[in-house]
Amino acid sequence: MKTLSCVLLRVALVLVLTLPITSTVAQEGRGSWTLSLVEAVERAIENNLDIAVARLGPASASEAVNAEEAVFDPTFSSGFFWNEREDEPTSNFSQTSSSRQQLQASYSDPLATGGQWSAQLSHADFEQEFPAGVVVALPEVTSSSLTLSVEHSLLRNFGLSINETAIEQARNNLRISQEQFHDQVIAVVQQVENAYWDLVGAIKQLEVARGSQTLAQDFLEQTKIRVEVGTLPPIEITQAEAAVAERSQVVIAAENAVRDAEDILRALIRVPDGSPDWDRPVRPTDEPGFSPVPIDTQQAIGEALERRYEVAEAQLRVRNQELTERFQRNQLRPDLVVSGDYTASGNDFELASVAAQQSELLFFDPVGGGFLYAPGDAPQFASVDVSSTTLTSGSRGDSLSEIADLDNTNWTVSATFSIPIGNRRARADHARARIAVDQARLQLDSVRQTVKVEVRQAVRAAETAARQVSAARANLELQRKKLDAEQKRYDNGLSTAFQVLEFQNALIDAERGEIAAIIPYNKALTTLDRVKATLLEARGIDMS
Repeated sequence: MKTLSCVLLRVALVLVLTLPITSTVAQEGRGSWTLSLVEAVERAIENNLDIAVARLGPASASEAVNAEEAVFDPTFSSGFFWNEREDEPTSNFSQTSSSRQQLQASYSDPLATGGQWSAQLSHADFEQEFPAGVVVALPEVTSSSLTLSVEHSLLRNFGLSINETAIEQARNNLRISQEQFHDQVIAVVQQVENAYWDLVGAIKQLEVARGSQTLAQDFLEQTKIRVEVGTLPPIEITQAEAAVAERSQVVIAAENAVRDAEDILRALIRVPDGSPDWDRPVRPTDEPGFSPVPIDTQQAIGEALERRYEVAEAQLRVRNQELTERFQRNQLRPDLVVSGDYTASGNDFELASVAAQQSELLFFDPVGGGFLYAPGDAPQFASVDVSSTTLTSGSRGDSLSEIADLDNTNWTVSATFSIPIGNRRARADHARARIAVDQARLQLDSVRQTVKVEVRQAVRAAETAARQVSAARANLELQRKKLDAEQKRYDNGLSTAFQVLEFQNALIDAERGEIAAIIPYNKALTTLDRVKATLLEARGIDMS
């Protein structure tokens, strides 16, 4: 009897310590959801809500870049103007009515070097009427013009670098947004891995609890047999029954912990509402590993400083502040603006030679605003010889074709120099920009220091966790030997049920301690990859 009970206890211990995670599937029945660590991470990257939100950041920042680049987009505009006018005559030769229709199109293109050029094409029809008896030389006139203009600053706001400051800052913000998205993915992967290992640990703790419950139940049956044959007093049964009840409570709590861990993992990988996966037990297929290797702290710090999102963001913010300081320094300069325009115009009338007409008068009416032609019997105000030329009207298209002939041109060139007196606003803005640069550089130093500390802590945590695993495994082996020895003493009547149960509890605690060490060890490795920003590469995740 003693030999049989000892063998049974040893077999039970072996089963508890070697029971794989998948054995729980048989206990839970069919319909379990088997999930590997890689599958969990992939589903999280695809479906996680935090990643979905962060994914929109770079898209928004990219549009911000387009918005800043749009400052140099050209503009085309066109318009139509119509004016009708009627006036009461103030003289026999004053204008009584006029009509003007004008169509205009313009193109303006800003220059990234600090100016802009434009082109404007205009076409107009002008009609006028006078009192009866007054003959107008050109009652209908069609005119067209093409004007080319350019304006450029040569001191303040001159050059590509100054005028593209906002664009470069927007591109830096886009890189910051991309780094933020990358960091969010890393954070979610870490959360998923931690949740996965927590579920693995919860399942293993449940297996230990169930194994300890089985041990207590087997020990109770052995105790009852020994009490029946008279080798033990009845009080021993009470001790064994109390152990069974206590360990049953632990099993219930462990089962609830497994359900909680499953829900946390489901939420991270965003299981859809109404999916049967919410009700199916999750059964992870990966086992936590333990293969400690030496960690080069300085190398880890170097990787983190090169790859961490916080460092990249702080560096880009320093650059943005430097760009602002450069722009504000440029605003302290005086300004010299040069501009010029050239206009070529055309009309639908021409000068032609005619015979001498001494009895006629051609003059300009200052009130009506037009050229008048008076017959010979009209009052004469001046003697004009119009024997050499006269005006003839053509078609409307002549005004446009005449632009290329450059018969009617006009050009203007100007230069304007300005210098602000005092310029206190610009000086204050530049001083604030310098202070902002200093603040950004100090923040960069602070971030680097924080990253360095985090890496050192993560390295120590991984090394400590590795030593704890080794210590837990050594303790587990010793507790097995102690229980085996105490069981032999009990079989020989040299121990009590209370003592055996105490040794069983010590072994169970050692089993839990090993799990409590191996799971944090794997999580510590994940944290180390996280603080080095190498987690995605280490897991073979390609962000492109």
